Amino acid sequence: MADALSGLRLLLIPTLWLAALFGNGRLVGIGLLVAGATDFFDGYLARRLGEESAAGARLDSIADNLLLLSAMVWIELLHPEIARENTVLIAATFGLYLASIAVGLIKFRQLGNLHLYSSKVAGGFLYTFAVLTLVTGGYEPLLLTLAAVAFMVSSSETLVAQLFLSAVNERMGSVLLVRSRRAETRAIQAIGSARKQRSHAPHAENAVGSSATPMSSIPTAAAPSPNDRAP
Repeated sequence: MADALSGLRLLLIPTLWLAALFGNGRLVGIGLLVAGATDFFDGYLARRLGEESAAGARLDSIADNLLLLSAMVWIELLHPEIARENTVLIAATFGLYLASIAVGLIKFRQLGNLHLYSSKVAGGFLYTFAVLTLVTGGYEPLLLTLAAVAFMVSSSETLVAQLFLSAVNERMGSVLLVRSRRAETRAIQAIGSARKQRSHAPHAENAVGSSATPMSSIPTAAAPSPNDRAP
């Protein structure tokens, strides 16, 4: 069921491309709402039904990245004034995003979609901006700035995770959480190692007891009492 929803999101993309090419921005906006719903429910159902898998995660990442790239092009086709009036902001945002994808493909051979908390926030802003812009026919500059900044933060965190971590997974949540978990793991390992060393080290009281016990077991000749010497 979860993979079917991810596949449905992929099938929506060519349909929305046709709507964008014919200039129907409202239909594209409604299609993005449907795609966003499938993105939410495929992850929820995968966890609920125990259908999480590496193949499903890859399918979800492919659908998310293709939809995001397509949405950028659709907005440019239908509202070219947005890129013209915000060239630097959009170029910086798109550059960071492409860098995170490139590093993931080169280092881990997977798309850089780690489902970070920052990515969820950025996705919410981007969906809101895209849907409102396409449905209403106008854009809000402040919402564009918020969406771009959130997306740059998300892409930067993804880039840092892929550059400096030896392994990444889609449940890490945040790079900061990974570092704290590793610190906790090292602390637990240090405590366990110290306890193990103490359990194998000889105790002082055992050492004293082992030397005193043989001496106390040797019989000693008692000195004769005065009654024993008297006839």
